[in-house]
Amino acid sequence: MAAADERAAGMLEMINEATAPFTGGDYFRLLVARLAEQLDVDATLVTECLDYPENHVRTLAYWHGGGFSENIEFDLSGTPCQHVINDEQFSFYPDRLGDHFPEWSREEGGAESFIGIPVFAPSDGRLVGHIAVYDNQPMRADSVVESMFRIIAARAGAEIERIQAEKALRDSEARARQHLNELAHVSRVSAMGEMASAVAHEINQPLTAIKTYLQTCLRLLEEKNADPATIRAAMEKSLASAEHSQRIVRKLRDFMKRGEIRRRPIPAARLITECALLLETEAHHHRVDLDYDIEDKLPMVRVDPVLIQQVLSNLTRNAIDSINDSDHAERRLVMAAALDGADKVVFRVTDSGKGVDPSVREKLFEPFVSTRRKGMGIGLSLCQSVIENHGGEMWLEASDDTGATFCFTVPVHRVDADA
Repeated sequence: MAAADERAAGMLEMINEATAPFTGGDYFRLLVARLAEQLDVDATLVTECLDYPENHVRTLAYWHGGGFSENIEFDLSGTPCQHVINDEQFSFYPDRLGDHFPEWSREEGGAESFIGIPVFAPSDGRLVGHIAVYDNQPMRADSVVESMFRIIAARAGAEIERIQAEKALRDSEARARQHLNELAHVSRVSAMGEMASAVAHEINQPLTAIKTYLQTCLRLLEEKNADPATIRAAMEKSLASAEHSQRIVRKLRDFMKRGEIRRRPIPAARLITECALLLETEAHHHRVDLDYDIEDKLPMVRVDPVLIQQVLSNLTRNAIDSINDSDHAERRLVMAAALDGADKVVFRVTDSGKGVDPSVREKLFEPFVSTRRKGMGIGLSLCQSVIENHGGEMWLEASDDTGATFCFTVPVHRVDADA
């Protein structure tokens, strides 16, 4: 038995040295290849247990017939792997495997011998998979050392647990992004309800102009000496008004659209200019002067434009509400964008309103805390979540009885970093 132990120790050392630098799929592929080579067997595999369907596993690496096979999901019923998983014990059939599992043995080309060992997660001891080795020739009983397989299974268990933890984190992040997206959509629907009066007024103006120009055209056409240039001018004005209405409707549709969070490179200044029409519509409706202070040659940022424009829209509506609640003669709102250092662009929304109540400043970005009389209190909390999801920050820069300034940053787009 000493010779078997010595041979197993040598095999284990070679396998560990070969697989040590690798993780994930590369580790499992190299492991099954080295096991097949060292044991001189036809097939080796590592699996992960599935929660559903029950009694099923999925291969993480599968070596068969001298090469890698495509990973598969299979039912354990009627296979020697079932005893390894269900009994959670090391299993060894040195020969006559077909007597115990005739159908499976035939499907595997006359498998004659089998080794299997369960794989456990090191943190909590739960069963996460198994390792199996089988061949169409008998194996010598003294050639298999269980301790060697247990050491290999321990490393495999740690790697499966690490992969599962990474997947759980990715799934959690995906659910968080989806929740943020759903909440953002609800917030946009609510914003449209609040903006309905301003939008209706803004669309009604060009529609009234179109009607007036068309009536003028009809009247001119009834005249015997109608001037074609005058008619043409009226029709061009009518067309311009129609296009203005169309732009408003298109911006509303884009703003309301539900979709996945999709970041893309975009010039930072365009985040303001693309939503300017909607912002100017509401500002005009409330008799607020909207000004811009956008630094020249701002760099590209990688963001979801709709979500960042929603942040700008939310801050603008809050600012307009603050101006409406104040008794200041000046009714002014400034949207600014500038480079902040080498790797960030900072956006500022400054108003001439009444400022933020000191009683809510400390918890301003908490859910259900609102700066508005009729607000639900999800606006600023949602805005902060959106900005942090993009790798930026958001804060109240200044506030007194002459107004307030809200700021947020987004990282500059770096091709090498994003790649």
